[in-house]
Formats: sequence, structure tokens, C-alpha cells
Amino acid sequence: MAKETQERLPDSLSYQLLKELEKEGREKWLKRWREHMALPSSLSESMNKREIQEEILRYLLLRILLNQQARADKVKELSISLYSEFREKLFYEPFNIYEKNLFSIYKEIGGAKGSLVYKVGALGGIKPLSLFAYRFKAYEGFIRWLNEENLKFYDLIHDFILEQGVKELFRFLSSHPVLEAGWVGNDPKACRMFVNWVVFLFGEIFGFEEVRLEDTLMIVDGHVGKVFCRTGLLGEVLYEKKRPYIIQASKMRSVIEQIVSQAGMIPFYVDNGAFYLYEDGYCKDLEPHCEACPVQGICKRYIKWTAYQIFRQS
Repeated sequence: MAKETQERLPDSLSYQLLKELEKEGREKWLKRWREHMALPSSLSESMNKREIQEEILRYLLLRILLNQQARADKVKELSISLYSEFREKLFYEPFNIYEKNLFSIYKEIGGAKGSLVYKVGALGGIKPLSLFAYRFKAYEGFIRWLNEENLKFYDLIHDFILEQGVKELFRFLSSHPVLEAGWVGNDPKACRMFVNWVVFLFGEIFGFEEVRLEDTLMIVDGHVGKVFCRTGLLGEVLYEKKRPYIIQASKMRSVIEQIVSQAGMIPFYVDNGAFYLYEDGYCKDLEPHCEACPVQGICKRYIKWTAYQIFRQS
């Protein structure tokens, strides 16, 4: 790991930039959240019913588990296909789904070898189907645990958020003795994303006014970290020693969280706003469109920093 010091934005501009990211994140998320979650229409249309809310939470847990290290568009398609095929069995009795039927759907989406969903060349020869299988198995085991404990996922999440807090919910889910087998990393981004999604649902969709989005978490994938480095929100950048300019986003997450918290912003929306700068084609790894970017008047344009590829000067 290498590091480089750079000039930070002044505090006033830093606050202004974070406010703009929060605004972008909120406005675009409220338009796109059903698409991001890939909610099947039958679940999305009946969200005021408690039994549907229970199924939505279980669906999102599976969808998040499968999404790790995958092509997002393919996982969305896969999640919807699994729901369409198995319906309530997927949520309450996934252990009664025959592997042959499960793998058949996976291969329909991911190809004969499943490589359209997961690219695993750098993971020591692990097969794409194996990644799918162990993540589904973690979900299956967690549902079995809920059944054995006679728990509703809705009630468990509700009680954590309102009584113990969002961070405790994250700690519980990320370290659960069954579910932890399905997460990637010691501080899994996927679990952070799931926690943020359910806090949003409880606070903005299910109608619990006491839920605070200010308590959400920063996910900080490579593109979000890249925005914080390029704009000058960070004064110290950690990057890969063997591949110059490719940042190590997860190692800067705690500093990024502190910056957002001290500014009094909503972490989830700031994270979204930074990610949308990439998703909407502005802060790309190569040839960023700075002239059209919503924050171009504030950003310091340290565009050598990149998330996944080395930046090449044209």
C-alpha cells in the first residue's frame, strides 16, 4: 500500500460539495430505488402489507448476497427469475428447492459456465456456480435459523433499528454465525448496502418517522472512494503500490465516514450521490466528463486517481 498527500478542499467548499452529493443522491435514489433493488412487480405493488414487507426483506437479502463480485444487471435478472420460479418457497423454504432446478435458472442467466454473472479468474479457480451455491447456501441457512427461532425478519430488523441502532444491526448481520459465510470481506460492503436499504424502507416507505437516515452507513465502493479522492475531499490518498493510481477505497472508508459525519450529512445519500457521478457517465475511470459534471465548479480534478484501471493520458 502506498499513500500520497494532496491539497484538500477548504472546509467551506468541502461542505458545499458534500451537500451537493447528498442532494444528487437523494433525488436520484428516490427515482431509481425500485430499479436498484430489482423488486418484482408483485412485491413492489403491495408494499403496505406486512406479509409482503417480510418477503421484500428476505428477497433483498438474497439479492444483496448474490450481487457481490457480480455483474449488477445479471444479478437483477437472476433475482427476479428466482422469485418468478419459486415464489414463497424462496422466502420460507429455500432448503426445499432442488439444486438441479436452482442451478438450471442460474445457467439460463449466466451461461453454461455461469461466467456471465461472476468473473472469477482472479479467485484461484473457483467456479462461478460455486460462488452462487455458497451464497445461496448462506441465505438458506439464515432462513432456516429464522424458522428455528420462530422469528420474522421484519420484526428482527425493526427491533434492531429502533432499539439498538443501525450499527448494531450491521454488526449482527455481518457476524451472524450462518450468514457471515455469504459475505465477502471482514467489513462487507454488501451488508452495509443491505442495512442502508432496509433503513430507507422502514423510514421512507414503511412509515416509521422515528427512523433516522442520518444513522445510515457509508458503503464506499471503488467509484465512491475515487470521487472523494479526485474532488479533494481527501487530503491523503491510499493506493496500490504495484498498480499506481488505483485507490484502496475500503482502507479510506473510516476517514470518509468521519468527514461525512462531521458535516452532518446523510451517509447513504452522500454515498449514492458520489456513485451516481460514475453511473451517470461523469466521473469515469477513463476520459471523465468533467465539463458536464454537477460538481465541476468545486472539484479539484485530481483525475489520475482511478477505481479499477490505470488512467491513461490522451
